[in-house]
Amino acid sequence: MRYKDFYVRITPDKYIPRVDKKGNKILCEGFLIQIFADKTERDEIDNFTAAVGFEILEDSLAEAVQFAKDFVECEGKKST
Repeated sequence: MRYKDFYVRITPDKYIPRVDKKGNKILCEGFLIQIFADKTERDEIDNFTAAVGFEILEDSLAEAVQFAKDFVECEGKKST
C-alpha cells in the first residue's frame, strides 16, 4: 500500500519473539511491516514487527495498517 511518500508491505508472521510479563520468551502472531522508498520495493527504509498483545490488540490487518500509518506519522514528526 502507499501511504504518504512511502510504500508499505504488511506480511503475517507467526514467530515474533517477545518477553511476557513474567520475563519468559514467547513467540507471538502478528505482522512484519516493511517501509520502502518507492513502489519497486527495492530500497527498504525500515522494517519492524507488530505482535498481537504487544503493539496491536488483535490479529487483524486493519490494526497492522493503522500501526504502520502511526509509525510513518511519528517518524515524519521526528524528521521536522
